[in-house]
Amino acid sequence: MLANALALWLGARSLSTQALIGGALGRLLLLSGGMRNRLRENLTQAGYADRVTLKQAATGIGQMAIETAGLWRTPDDVLLARVKIVEGWDAVLAARHAGRGVIFLTPHLGTFEIVSLFIGSQMPITVMFRTPRVAWAEPMMRAGRDRMQIRSEPAEMSGIRAMLKALRRGETVGLLPDQVPDAGKGGDGAWADFFGRPAYTMILAQKFAKTTGALVVMMACVRLAEGAGYRLVFTPLPPFSEHAEASARELNAAVEQAIGLAPDQYLWSYNRYKVPAGVAPSPAGGRGLG
Repeated sequence: MLANALALWLGARSLSTQALIGGALGRLLLLSGGMRNRLRENLTQAGYADRVTLKQAATGIGQMAIETAGLWRTPDDVLLARVKIVEGWDAVLAARHAGRGVIFLTPHLGTFEIVSLFIGSQMPITVMFRTPRVAWAEPMMRAGRDRMQIRSEPAEMSGIRAMLKALRRGETVGLLPDQVPDAGKGGDGAWADFFGRPAYTMILAQKFAKTTGALVVMMACVRLAEGAGYRLVFTPLPPFSEHAEASARELNAAVEQAIGLAPDQYLWSYNRYKVPAGVAPSPAGGRGLG
C-alpha cells in the first residue's frame, strides 16, 4: 500500500526533515484561493490575523499532517525521546495516585497525537477516533494509535460506554474538545462562543466529569523550532458549571487559552463553525467560518 510505504519512509526520517517536508507541502495549500480565504477568515475571527501569517498557518498544517503520518510508523522509543519538555504532569500523577480518573482534552494544536502516545507510555488511556473517510486508511491509523497502553474506540455509543467504564476503573480517556460533535451518535453538544462566534461544542467531557468525578486536564502540544522536539503542557481545569451552555463556554475558553501557547500551530483550516446535520442553528445566527 502506497500510504503505508510513505508512512514507513517518513518514520525513518528525522523530525527536522519531516518538518521541512511538511512545511513545504503545507505552503502549497496557499495556491487555493478558497483555502487562503478560510485561513484568513478564521485567523481574523480569532484575533490572530496580525500575529499569524497565512504562510505560518499553512506551514503548521503541513507539519501536523506529515509528522502525524510519520509517527504511525516510528518506534516508540524514538517518539518518546522527542518529548523534550513536560509541564503540569505532577497533577495527573496525583490524581492517579488517588484512584481518580482523568479526562484529557487535546485541541488540534501542534502534532497533537504525540500527547496520547506520551500518556500511553505511562498509563492506560482510551481515546476516541472518527473513522476515516477512506476505509483503507483505518487499519494503518489504528495500528499507529493502538500501541503501548492506548486503546482507541469509535466516536459512537460503544466508544462512549468504553470510556465511561475506563473512568470508573480510575483510568484515563482522551477527547478532542474542538471537534464538532456528531448529533445522534452520543455527540450531543451546546452552542457557545469560540473566539467570539457561536460554535457547536461538546458537552460529553463535562458529563463524564460530573458522572465519575474525574479530573479534567487540558493538554497542548507545542512543536519546538527546527524539529527539536515537542513541549507538552498539562493544565488541570476547575469543575464545569452544571448548565450545558455555561460548561461549553468554559470548555471553549480553555481551548482558546491552549491555542494561545502556539497560535501558528493550530489547525485553522478546520470547519469549527459548521452546523452538524440534525442540529438547529445557533439562536445567535450568523454564517459559520471555514
